[in-house]
Amino acid sequence: MSEVWALVAVGSLAAVAVLLGDRLRRRRAEAQAVLKGVRSVISGDPDAAIEALSDAARLGTAQAVETYLALGQLFRRTGDLSRALRLHRNMLLGPGLPAVRRPEVERELAEDYRRSGMLAEAAEIYGRLAPGDPRAAEGLRDVRVDAGDLEGAIAAQRALVPEGDDPVLAHLYAARARDVLAGDARRAVALAEEGLGAFARSADAALALAEAEAAGGDADAAAGALGRALDADPAAAVLAWPPLAALPGPVALRFLEARLATRPGDAALHLLHGRALHRGGDTPAALAALRRALESDRTGEVTLAMRELLRQAEAPGPGELAARHDLLVAALLRRTPSLRCARCGAAALVRSFRCARCGAFDPFS
Repeated sequence: MSEVWALVAVGSLAAVAVLLGDRLRRRRAEAQAVLKGVRSVISGDPDAAIEALSDAARLGTAQAVETYLALGQLFRRTGDLSRALRLHRNMLLGPGLPAVRRPEVERELAEDYRRSGMLAEAAEIYGRLAPGDPRAAEGLRDVRVDAGDLEGAIAAQRALVPEGDDPVLAHLYAARARDVLAGDARRAVALAEEGLGAFARSADAALALAEAEAAGGDADAAAGALGRALDADPAAAVLAWPPLAALPGPVALRFLEARLATRPGDAALHLLHGRALHRGGDTPAALAALRRALESDRTGEVTLAMRELLRQAEAPGPGELAARHDLLVAALLRRTPSLRCARCGAAALVRSFRCARCGAFDPFS
């Protein structure tokens, strides 16, 4: 009898060893597939990364949920929103999803909906999750921004950050100020000042204030707000043309010449100077200033902005055709890195305060 029990024990141990070995092999295979996926992302081969992560997820280990979530985010990053939606829906319908992970998957699905423009569906999920989930509350705020409900977005952000400095709230007030600018310049001034109250160093809110003050006819106040914006963030100069263009020509030129006296190597200021000179009709001086902007550009960002500016510009007159052509060729021949969002990796032609793809604020800082 003891021999029988010994055989049973040996058989049980062998079975356990086989199960443990199989589990170890599956974990090792998943780890290798995930590592391969990570390497593919780093090397810029998203298709290979998707294939590797798909292989890892099919192994069905306890870590498969993490792998599926990484795969869904990669689908979104590459713009394959239909596959991201399908994956997250299938995860929610499948029997193997732990209840504790369900809200996380629902939040990912809501983000898929938002990026796809299905704002009502995204708002329903985010609204249900928001009371106990700050990331869902941020998603609900972003849905409201995308839907044009800036007042609702401001209320949502105030609930997220009830006190202290809040750069995001400053951006929202700046957007709201621009939203009302055409119809009520005084209201726009008040909203922009609210933005600076939320975050005193907000270049976006200061630029919005400059636009509003210029629209209201106070050129000195507008120039002061513009200077405040560039003091807070010199890189915001590439976004400063709208308030600068709203100033009277001589005021704008005096402002830029004073700034260039202290920052002669600032490529973005030379770009603005060139635009201001061109607006005033001094084409030769404008082209010379734009050439200096190219020569001073150390990051490539001003070159990208100039390419976009020249692409959108009206056809040049006969007298400036050759010089404009030379400038365009010089801008195109310069090798420049793309601007990319720090959160989603999306490329952009010009700097902005919010990523057009994922909605992140200050994505290029």
